[in-house]
Amino acid sequence: MALEDTPAESTDGNDSGGAAEPLIHRRSTETESVTSEVIVSAGPENRPTPATELLRAEAGDVRADMVTMDRAGAEQVTAERVVMTNSGARTVDTRSAQVDHSGVLAVRSDKAVFYNSTAIAVATDEARIVRGRVLLLKADRATIEGDARIAVYAGTTSDSVRPLVDVRGAAAFGVGMGAGLLFFGSVLRRLFRGR
Repeated sequence: MALEDTPAESTDGNDSGGAAEPLIHRRSTETESVTSEVIVSAGPENRPTPATELLRAEAGDVRADMVTMDRAGAEQVTAERVVMTNSGARTVDTRSAQVDHSGVLAVRSDKAVFYNSTAIAVATDEARIVRGRVLLLKADRATIEGDARIAVYAGTTSDSVRPLVDVRGAAAFGVGMGAGLLFFGSVLRRLFRGR
């Protein structure tokens, strides 16, 4: 998939005196060449589009117009479009996210598709989750297919969305828990004040 290969650093076998310098140079080259520029088919027309690819590597912050990740990890990904396959990221900030067999801590996007993936917090306008797991989902429109699990959902409900707890349920639980703690606290005060 990559159009350019990063050449590996080679040492000339000279062990006298300068053996530590090529090792230091090789380490800096490896961290700089974590991403590569590739051409991928994108959009409904499948037109060639330049993208930044992260393949079998770990990266800190990745910023580009389009990012593709395959068996890779990143701290923060910021792009117009993100495609993740068997990868992980701490935060993803994008207009369009396609997450396949991957895990993300937090996603903020306009459109997001999760296929057999896990996310902790997702804030999006439109979400499609197929056999995935999301702890907190805030979406204007959500389509849930397969055996997807949503713990807390904030958004318009439909027949396909069956969260464990929705916003009304969480609010009712909070009111009930507050009233119970208030009552329990007043009973404890009366018991210990009487002594």
